[in-house]
Amino acid sequence: MRISCKYFIMKKTILLIIFSLLLKVGLFANTNTSGIEFKLENGYWANIERSFITVLPKQRFEIELKSENINNLVLTKSAGELDVYEPGKWIFIAPEKSGNYQLSFIDSVTNKTFDMILFVMVSATQMKGEYLNGYRIGKYPDNSFKGKRNYKKPTGFIEVTRENKDLFITPHFQLKQFLCKQSSGWPKYVLLNPKLLIKLEYLLTELNKDGRNIKTLFIMSGYRTPYYNKSLGNVKFSRHMFGDAADIYVDENNDSVIDDLNHDGKHTMSDEMVIYKIVNSFDNDPKFKHLAGGIGKYNKNSRHTYFIHIDTRGYKARW
Repeated sequence: MRISCKYFIMKKTILLIIFSLLLKVGLFANTNTSGIEFKLENGYWANIERSFITVLPKQRFEIELKSENINNLVLTKSAGELDVYEPGKWIFIAPEKSGNYQLSFIDSVTNKTFDMILFVMVSATQMKGEYLNGYRIGKYPDNSFKGKRNYKKPTGFIEVTRENKDLFITPHFQLKQFLCKQSSGWPKYVLLNPKLLIKLEYLLTELNKDGRNIKTLFIMSGYRTPYYNKSLGNVKFSRHMFGDAADIYVDENNDSVIDDLNHDGKHTMSDEMVIYKIVNSFDNDPKFKHLAGGIGKYNKNSRHTYFIHIDTRGYKARW
């Protein structure tokens, strides 16, 4: 049988078109990088197409980006006052009013984009006793844990309202997923460290490399106010109170049971270990040392399924 060369060319073209369409509808996981990297406070770089920064009103802050050709990057949407600009570096003065704003950057040649959500926090100086605008936060410890900088009292809080709670702060996670579980009206307040969200995004990417299509992670517990943390009888210096910890599991069908991640037809500790091993590999990789933190494994009980605690405290801890 003779098959013409045109047949093979046509078949290859069709396959390429199908593959392209699959990428566009998001059936492949590694589509959350923009090709534009942004600099973290500690000098490391991250590559996700959407992130956030927290500042106080009128605070001067810097955003530093890099891409294949830094001169192509254009600020298309801004918030606050642009103070200084040089290729790849923008210095702003934050708006005076608390709230969420957006800074958008685009590569004028490749059309790749990067969005930075700017949260202008409500200052902690506005607290009255244990409350901030009627929301009970409680009392942070007077002294930091072993003198470590990331255990100091917060200077401000992100205000969460009915209007902004659904905001995507990174490609796969929304602001509301990290709210404290205590009962209250609106507004609510939260602390969030961008490094935690970067680690969660990287984890999601690694999980999906095995052919899965996980859209987000179930955040069983994100931020905890000191008041709520104390009511649980949790440790005094829980990283949940500082906005860089989350208790997580995968639950794509929303049945409150960890998904079968190792494909053995069961829902067991082995599925939890799939997550554990990926996070542990991050903490053992020098290029991710800026995201190092704690990992805790938890068995299921009458209230919850198997889950993993992860944080970005800055050093390894295991339990």
